[in-house]
Amino acid sequence: MKKRTANEEKLQNVVNDFIDQTGLRKKFQEQEILLSFKEIMGPFLMKKVKKSYVKNQKLFLQLSSAAFKQELVLQKTVLLGQLNSKIGSNYLTDLVLI
Repeated sequence: MKKRTANEEKLQNVVNDFIDQTGLRKKFQEQEILLSFKEIMGPFLMKKVKKSYVKNQKLFLQLSSAAFKQELVLQKTVLLGQLNSKIGSNYLTDLVLI
């Protein structure tokens, strides 16, 4: 059996280093934001969202309900705070409703 050497690293650290070196950190954060948004809204409210994507640190939502759109306008800062806290950084700067 092999002995451990001093230069061994945790797999999590190696994967994180790889993600940072390849420039994929931004894409991972964007996907994490979309998944967190779906989790926060739940399946019933997600039926009102036609399309969602992240671009330039903004979450874009295309909605099918004017009432839901107005409610999101009122809850914009709370929702941005929840999403940023879920991913552990202040990545999102704005919520754009289409």
